[in-house]
Formats: sequence, C-alpha cells, structure tokens
Amino acid sequence: MERKITPSLAGIRPGASSGSVYSTSEYAPSEFDPQDESWEDWENEGLESRCLFCPSTFDIPEEAFSHCKSTHGFDFLQVKRSLGLDFYKCIRMINHIRRQVQEQPELADTKSYTFTGNESFWNDDSLLQSVLEDDALLHAFEELELLDEDDQADQPTATITTTAPTPKVDLSKVQPSTELENRLLQLLQETLERSTNLEGQFEEYKSMVKSNFFDHLVDANGNDSKSDKRGLNDEANYYFNGYAHNDIHEQMLKDKARTEAYRDFVYENKDIFKNKVVLDVGCGTGILSMFAAKAGAKQVISVDNSAIIEKAKLNVQENGLDHIITLVRGKVEEIEIPVKQVDIIISEWMGYFLLFEAMLDSVLVARDRWLAPDGIMAPSHTRILMAALDDEDLKDDRVNFWNDVYGFKMTAMKEPVINEAIVDFIKPSTVMSNVVTLKDLYLQTITSQKLDFITKFELDIKRDGVIYAFGGWFDTWFTRDGHPIPLEQAEQHVDGETFLTTGPFGEDTHWKQTSFILETPLQVKRDSKITGTFVCHKGLDNPRELECEIEYSLDGGDALVQHYMVRC
Repeated sequence: MERKITPSLAGIRPGASSGSVYSTSEYAPSEFDPQDESWEDWENEGLESRCLFCPSTFDIPEEAFSHCKSTHGFDFLQVKRSLGLDFYKCIRMINHIRRQVQEQPELADTKSYTFTGNESFWNDDSLLQSVLEDDALLHAFEELELLDEDDQADQPTATITTTAPTPKVDLSKVQPSTELENRLLQLLQETLERSTNLEGQFEEYKSMVKSNFFDHLVDANGNDSKSDKRGLNDEANYYFNGYAHNDIHEQMLKDKARTEAYRDFVYENKDIFKNKVVLDVGCGTGILSMFAAKAGAKQVISVDNSAIIEKAKLNVQENGLDHIITLVRGKVEEIEIPVKQVDIIISEWMGYFLLFEAMLDSVLVARDRWLAPDGIMAPSHTRILMAALDDEDLKDDRVNFWNDVYGFKMTAMKEPVINEAIVDFIKPSTVMSNVVTLKDLYLQTITSQKLDFITKFELDIKRDGVIYAFGGWFDTWFTRDGHPIPLEQAEQHVDGETFLTTGPFGEDTHWKQTSFILETPLQVKRDSKITGTFVCHKGLDNPRELECEIEYSLDGGDALVQHYMVRC
C-alpha cells in the first residue's frame, strides 16, 4: 500500500534566522530550575556569603556586600536606592551579576561595575531563580537596608539567624509588575498574616523566600509549577530540571558500559587529547571533563545549564583540576566561551531510543559555533537499530493485564499503553529477525533537520513464531579522526575506536531498549518478510519527546499503521 508522508516532518523545528551563523535550537537548557532541591537543603547556620564577583567568601552577607563595594566598585545599597529597585529587581540584579560572572570569569578582577536602569534583564522572570546554590545574599539585602537606616552597618548581625533584627516589611511598597511577581507577593502576604509575633513573622518570611519563591513558580495563566511540573508551562525546561539532582547522575555514572566507553576512548587515545582544547557539552558532574584533563588537554570548557554545574565546580576543585577546567552555566546558543574554537567536543547526549530528550540539537549548535575544521566529535557516529520480537510476556504484562484486574475489566486502559513505547530490557531470546538500521547519524556533519527521519525497512524472520513487538536500540562509536562507520564494518574493530552498544546482546546500560508493542500480533513463519516504513520526529507538544509511526505488512499483505510516543 502506498502512503503519503506529509512534508511537515522536515520542517518541524525552525532553522536559524537570516544572518545567523548557527542554527538556533529550541530544545536548549532552561534558564531556571523550579525543582532545584538546593533551596530545600538550605540551612541558616554556617552558610557562607560569596562575593558577587570573585570567589571570596565571608561569614555574614553584610561583609560580602562591603567587599563588593570596596574591592569591585559596586555599592549594592547605593544602586538599589538610586535606581529605586524593588524587592524583585534586587533579586534579579543579584542573579544577573552571578550569571554574568559565570559567563565572563574575568569579571572577578573588575574594579568598577554600574547599572543605568535601562538594561534588559530587569523584567526577566528567569532571574527570580537562584543562579548560585545556597546564595545567602538573596536572603539578606532587605536586612542590609534596615541596618543602614538604623546606623548599624558596623554590626555583624546581617546573618539570617533567629536572633537577627526583625525587618518591618512594608508590603504597600512592593509593586508587582508581572503575574509571577503578583503571586509571590500574595504568598508573602499570606505568610505574614499567619504570623503571631514579630520574630516568628521574620522566620516565616525567610522560609517563604527560600521555598515558595521557587517551589511555586506560576505561568501567565496562574498554573502552579508544583502541580504542573513543566514549570512556567515550558515542556522543554522540565528535562533540565531533572538533571539538577544527584540520583540521575549516580545512575549514569554507575552505568559501567557507558562511563567506561568514554573513559577508555579518552585514556587510550591520550595523544589526540594532549595539549588540545576540549568542550564538554552537558557536563553534569564533570566526569568527562576530568577524563579529558587527566588525558593531557591543555584547556577544558565545561557547559551545563542545570544547577548540577555548581557541584561540578566543587568536584573539579576537589580534584585539583580547576586550572584546566572552566565551567560555564548557560545555553550553548547564547553563551560565549573563552576560546574561538575547540579541537574536540565530547558529550554524553544520548537518550532513550537515542533521540529522546533532543539534547543532540544543542550539541550540533556547539559544533557549528566552535569546532575547528579538523576537530572531532566524541562520539563521532551513532546508529539506531530495530528487530522483531517474539515476547508474549511483554504484551501480557503491559497490555493484557487490563483484561482482568482483580476480577474487573479495564480495557479502556489499554490504549495509552499500546500507543506508548516501553523502555525496558529486551530478552535476547525474543529477537527473531535480522537487525536493521533505521537511522545513521554521522555526527561530524549531520544537521538538526535530519534528526527527524523516514526510513523504509525489511525484516527477515528467522524462525516460526508470533511477533508481539518491534524492539529498538542504538550503537555508538568513538573514532580518533571522526570517520564514519560503514554498515558492512559495523562489527569490525579499528585501532583507536571505542564501541558502545545498548542492544540486548551487550552489557546492560541505563538506556535499556525500547519496545513498540503491536496491537495485533503477527503469526509468522521462518523466512517470512516484514516490510514497512518507520517515521520518527520530535513531539509536537513536547519537543523533548519522540513521536513515531510504524507502517508494516507481512509478506506483501495489508498494511497496518501504529503510532507511538517515546516518553519517560
């Protein structure tokens, strides 16, 4: 049966605007982490106050502000008063400076820093999210004002403790200008109204600042991010929020096949890393950056827009590699790095069924912006594969289970299961066909537009049985010179190459495999053929998910079509 594939698949994501030197990815890291647990871990006692510009830390916030004034020429209180900054703009200003320092480390040596009041960041709600983990200055600037008014600037009482002076918060002077600011003001009013004494009022106020400020971010429609974990109604942001927490990084680091593949490629090819400039996109805990530094790289730039980068900085310092590794928080589409080009880009961007999460878009932007003409990508080649599965247990566990749930029929629950790909381990014994290639990704040259694909396939059945699903996984190669891997050499080893498979016949990985359950199983004989077309593109509602369509027929019979979503 001939079918038409609409041309919209090739144009799902927009390309760069005219005059742009690189493609803009709409799947870049988010600007804030509403699920960031750093605020939940915040403790009043023993919290150091870090200078806005340099690494200097102080016992109390007042001393940090004083240092900013005397050493860096930035008088916070004077700027606040001269520009008439409200509560929200003070928060934005602190986080703006923090972000600028991350992107421009040379600001640590600044002797003068001023604002005119006309800068674009003043109304940027993303700056209501803390840039620096456990930033004491965000909780102290109101007290700084009070101490100055009472001529107590020389008293070290600006620490947020239960003995701090009680601020007289005048809510009538707080004028929200956005829906988010208005919601935060309501939370503050509710907190203060519930207080029964002044000291208790201040403690609840501080608690509100550290928890409600970021736990209850709202969008223009008033949707609470705690009930809608997309955060400001941005589907793409939620992905990066998850990478702020330890558990996902622990899972990836404990994936020996994954982590050791990167380690082995770097350590077994130290000659190509020696004295080179390396860019690590999505650095996470910094493990790949530290591999590169240990292998002899002269400079490593590590980029991530999740809050995990703050812990990566500590990891790098603890291992004495901060003279080699520079960490930058931000989007690769927007940040600048301290070099014009890099020799190697290393990144662990792969998701379920390879393309889930859409991080590769940002990696390709980094390649187009900074990779030298003779530079290499690590990995340099990936390949999506598929086979037919005879796995009745899979369908019974995930679909037929709803036929009898403690004596009740719940067949309405089947539809979402049938239409969602299953990420789980495939039993090798269930593979009953040859393995075919659905998509080759040569990372040295592939473009973002080609990540959405349509592929014809033909599966040769190896034994009699019943096909209950199609199974997919991916293979990955690291090469010394970035050369492509021909199909006929897929199982050959070349000196200097490192190979990683996520298939059912290799070592288990955290990616597992992806199964697409058939609504109607196929009874097959040995030497039967299944022909069809596999369509895959980014989700229209959430671009970090994948939408797949499989059209297939057995031995030239009637074609069947099924649609699937690949999501967590």
